[in-house]
Amino acid sequence: MQLGWIDFSKEDRQKALDVINLLSEQGAVDELGIGIIRDAFANYFFPGTSTIQTRAKYFLIVPYVLREAVDGRYGKDANRVLRAIDSAEKDCGIRLLEADPKAEGVIGTRVLPKGWVARKPSDIYWNGIRTFGIFCDYGLSIPEYVSLAVKLKEQKSVSRLGNRNDDAEENDKDDSDAGDIGNIRFWNLPIYHDDWRDNLTIELTQEEAFYLDKQIQKSTKGSLLEYVLKNRIDLNEYDYFASLTAELSEKVGEKLAYMMKLACDFNNLVYMARVRYNVMLSEDENIYANDEWSRLLPDIRHNATVDLDAVFGELQLINPRAKSFLCGIQAAFMASDIDMADELIRKRERSLKGAARAKLSRTKEFDHSKWVGGGMLDYRFSNARRIVNDIYAGEVSADV
Repeated sequence: MQLGWIDFSKEDRQKALDVINLLSEQGAVDELGIGIIRDAFANYFFPGTSTIQTRAKYFLIVPYVLREAVDGRYGKDANRVLRAIDSAEKDCGIRLLEADPKAEGVIGTRVLPKGWVARKPSDIYWNGIRTFGIFCDYGLSIPEYVSLAVKLKEQKSVSRLGNRNDDAEENDKDDSDAGDIGNIRFWNLPIYHDDWRDNLTIELTQEEAFYLDKQIQKSTKGSLLEYVLKNRIDLNEYDYFASLTAELSEKVGEKLAYMMKLACDFNNLVYMARVRYNVMLSEDENIYANDEWSRLLPDIRHNATVDLDAVFGELQLINPRAKSFLCGIQAAFMASDIDMADELIRKRERSLKGAARAKLSRTKEFDHSKWVGGGMLDYRFSNARRIVNDIYAGEVSADV
């Protein structure tokens, strides 16, 4: 099946890509509609991250490209500048693969050099770049930034016509070096050279790594991500968010420990629902799902114990339908009423997708040996681990 949309604007197109991404992140569709809660927890623990970020280097490649693009080299037309940004990002991808054809996490690996991706690095990393304070104005989209920067650059040039003094050229250079245009500060970046593209690799330089470490800690106070970086926690020692929680629960602050436990409790409830979903979808033929349910069943009441009022309250979420479903399935599990739990799961999927698209209404169409709909919630732990590992590796590198 092919998807299409009328391309009214770049932002409309991006919104459509966002929707598609929600249905495909890490290959798991959110069959039961708990993604909004999962993402809220993930934003609390690992702000600025996403499931489709690959390597930490892009937190700097993208700003280098965006800052450079509005220095006047591509003219005054914002649309032309945006096209140039797209080309520059693709060129960076090609350079990264030329430096190391086996490099992990290079965006566009499967299609470069001839093709390019629909969702560019700047689209993927923009929220994180703003969250970490690398870009200094949280309210702007990339097209808005380009449009504003181009206009400011033009106004500044016009204001100096007929009034140029000996220091004007040097002042222009100072503004460019600072990442400012006029009195507006757009960027907060480490010092880097104009030839940054030469010998570009996916690894952070030592200076970049120290900068990113400090910048993330500064901008994510109280988060698990800040704690990990501040205390040099080796995330490779932990396979799951739950194992990290077990290790750090008595070391982190009281509020963070409470939220981590709340997230694990929520995870336990949702995972039981996902297991039941797969048991039903496979008509009891999925061996792994059946084994998992047999393992969970003796502790069903314990695994269903989570303060759902606290979940929605602490995360400041208002979603009556999701909360009603979760409260209902929690009550069913607490009463060991599996038939009721299964019926609630069926109704939930139908309410989200409609009867025609609900998988549980057409179980014969699916491979009963395959797991569907995700497993234990990760809360972007694995994605954050990749970013943190890149920072640690860069800090001990000899490349300054």
